[in-house]
Amino acid sequence: MAAPKALVTGASKGIGRAIAAVLQGAGYQVTGTSRQPESIPERVPGIDYLRLDLLDERSIEECVEEAGPIDILINNAGGSQFWPAAEAPLEKVKKLFELNLFGLMSLTRGFLSGMIERRSGYILNIGSLAGRFGLPFQSSYSASKFALAGFSWSLRTEVKKFGIRVVLLEPGHIRTSITPNLYLAPDSVFKDDMARVLEERDRNMAKGADPTEVAKKALKILKMRNPGPSYTVGGTAPLLVFLKRFMSDR
Repeated sequence: MAAPKALVTGASKGIGRAIAAVLQGAGYQVTGTSRQPESIPERVPGIDYLRLDLLDERSIEECVEEAGPIDILINNAGGSQFWPAAEAPLEKVKKLFELNLFGLMSLTRGFLSGMIERRSGYILNIGSLAGRFGLPFQSSYSASKFALAGFSWSLRTEVKKFGIRVVLLEPGHIRTSITPNLYLAPDSVFKDDMARVLEERDRNMAKGADPTEVAKKALKILKMRNPGPSYTVGGTAPLLVFLKRFMSDR
């Protein structure tokens, strides 16, 4: 029996690279994607890389065509941001949604027809704890991850009868090199508040879990016969989600 074939987006670094490496080590056939695969500093041995720009519909179509039939799609690629909601240029907000949601949806649609035809498949969407808790100065990022959660839950019910499993994995603070897109008006009244939140974010990231923790959780989920709709991983993330069930929104 051939090993399952998995495509991991954003596999050049951070969580995506860790997932690709762990799956490859577990015997999966892994293809990773990157916007610039020729510039990846540390390629994971044994993994093929395809070019993918989620902001470019033609790039998405070419990736689907080059990858061919896959058993597992892991939607990990995305971006982050830091800006006050009251000042955010609309074009920046739209671009972030194109990257974190609309591009992901388009790529998923590209592979779904084959999965439906074969009556099998696995889609693992990498969300964020920000998709459960709205974060200050990350309103657009949080909104995109809330939207991804809704998309994942809805898609799960639509394709279940075709033997396709859809799961959302939401990491908390993870030590990665991801750099958020920053914007602040020159005379912003939010300057001091945003600086404090950024400092706190950097401290939390420095103390965060290693990306391999997310990768191991992903592998564990993929091996489940009947996985739940969503899981959290990293630091206090599972505890926070548990406590949210019993605490008021206030």
